[in-house]
Amino acid sequence: MKKLFFFSALMCVTMLAFAAGGGQQSGSSGKTKVVFWHAMGGRNQEALNRLIDAYNASQDKIEVEGQYQGNYDDAITKLRATPKGAGPDLMQLYDIGTRWAIDSGATLKMQNYINRDKYDISDYEPNILAYYTLDGELYSMPFNCSSPLIIYNKEALAAAGLDAKTAFLTMDACLDTGRKIKAAGYEVGGSFTNYSWVFEQLVSIQDKELLDNGNGRRSRATRVIANDALLNIFTKLRTIVQDPSNKNYGKGTAESKNQFATGTIGYILDSCSIYADISSAAGGKFSVGFAPVPKVNPGDSGGVSVGGGSLWLMDNGDTKRADAAWDFVKFVTGAQQQAEWSIGTGYLPIRRSAVNLPFYQDYINNKNPELIVAIEALRNSKPSCAGSVMGVFSKARVIIENEVETMINNPAAVTAQSVVDSIVSQINEEITLYNRTN
Repeated sequence: MKKLFFFSALMCVTMLAFAAGGGQQSGSSGKTKVVFWHAMGGRNQEALNRLIDAYNASQDKIEVEGQYQGNYDDAITKLRATPKGAGPDLMQLYDIGTRWAIDSGATLKMQNYINRDKYDISDYEPNILAYYTLDGELYSMPFNCSSPLIIYNKEALAAAGLDAKTAFLTMDACLDTGRKIKAAGYEVGGSFTNYSWVFEQLVSIQDKELLDNGNGRRSRATRVIANDALLNIFTKLRTIVQDPSNKNYGKGTAESKNQFATGTIGYILDSCSIYADISSAAGGKFSVGFAPVPKVNPGDSGGVSVGGGSLWLMDNGDTKRADAAWDFVKFVTGAQQQAEWSIGTGYLPIRRSAVNLPFYQDYINNKNPELIVAIEALRNSKPSCAGSVMGVFSKARVIIENEVETMINNPAAVTAQSVVDSIVSQINEEITLYNRTN
């Protein structure tokens, strides 16, 4: 009798565990449940939750559950450690996770669903789609998209007697602008951020490719080929960081953003998505302006590529859940939803028609007029400036920022050429290892 009771209890526990683990298959009231892993925290998570709630309320067949997984690196680390089929149905990954996501075999190609449903993507911004398109096929759907910019203090620029249209045209102009802002009484003229994304964009600005094989788009990249373009960047950067008008706040953008909000710095480089946070932190002490990323050389004719993240359909062996996730993707990338998302977060809308909606026009005309600079920067870029993809991108960024930090800390002893040589050598080793093991 005790054995029978134990067996019955064990079966109950097993069934309950299966029901809990199978929550992805069916939600409340028999709805198909979509588990969505994302990396949006704070204000961005609130905006995302509003979209999820709106979708769930818009129909009665599918229920999306958003699950925050930490920052981008935390999220991809967890996904890597999750057996295929046991993870989410929909995954938000940062742009540089693209090559790994394709090679992992754990994702479904977005283009297959677009083709199957004859889904019209002609309204989507082509230079945003371009990053996630390899060999003419879209692998994931852009979602939270941004472009790099100069973020400047309007009052500081006015105090220096400068025009934003010319003050940041080139890296040399940025140095001159920083000097004039400091001379006008500001503590720091500018902070040329040690952020790999910015340097990647400065390669693209020169209309050069960072990697071989079409920037890793025709086939897997095997090596870095932007030696000359990188040398141009770091030669000028070395001069900038040695100038008393410039101050560096470490790797990445977190601290430079915080310092800029105090109103003591003339300009920084960062993402367009920080406008709302910076303006709020400034508390009316100064106004925030946007200017395009500077050219490295006066004649540069390239452009910028999109940053941020995209949505990936995961291959969990369940057609019904994949179809449900695809339906949600179409919803959150609709014009209305993209306009609301942009207003709530500062990211760029990925639909052309979203920009023309009356309530969004009111937003960019009266509340965030600088965002049009970011929108136009992407629209005016060449398709050839879509950006690079490689399976070791996160490691490559660490390598670049570490080497640049060495130069910043000791510019007298570290040359631009030695920085380039070290970066290229280390990244090439990582690429070779990745290709060998994948």
